[in-house]
Amino acid sequence: MTQALASQAAEVVWSRARADLGNGPGDRHLRALLLVHGIVTNCGPAHAAISCEPAELTVAAEGCRYLGLDELAALLLRLPDATGSDSAEQRLDEEYYELVPDDATIRRAFEQRYATTPDDFEEITARRFPRYHTAEK
Repeated sequence: MTQALASQAAEVVWSRARADLGNGPGDRHLRALLLVHGIVTNCGPAHAAISCEPAELTVAAEGCRYLGLDELAALLLRLPDATGSDSAEQRLDEEYYELVPDDATIRRAFEQRYATTPDDFEEITARRFPRYHTAEK
């Protein structure tokens, strides 16, 4: 697969995960992480802790480890601590943004993982994403 085609494929997989689609193990890890990441970045760590089931935080942490973001995984498991006080939430919020200053941090980790294990992600089909074409087409 050429670099340009790999880049297009990664874009499709990323967009698919953000739309809560894709059933490969890599897709599921990425979706779980993006769900919690979106809540933390839009509403804060305390809101993520009360909005997500403990199992969702655990699965998101597994997604972090899958992408090589081990420190972030540990932090996600500590999100319930943010509900203790405003200062606890602020501390976790600051830690989160030190590890993940923007979406590009997660995006780069995903792209590195996708480059090494593309078979972990559901095949891209033109039926679902007509703007993109697979290498076979």
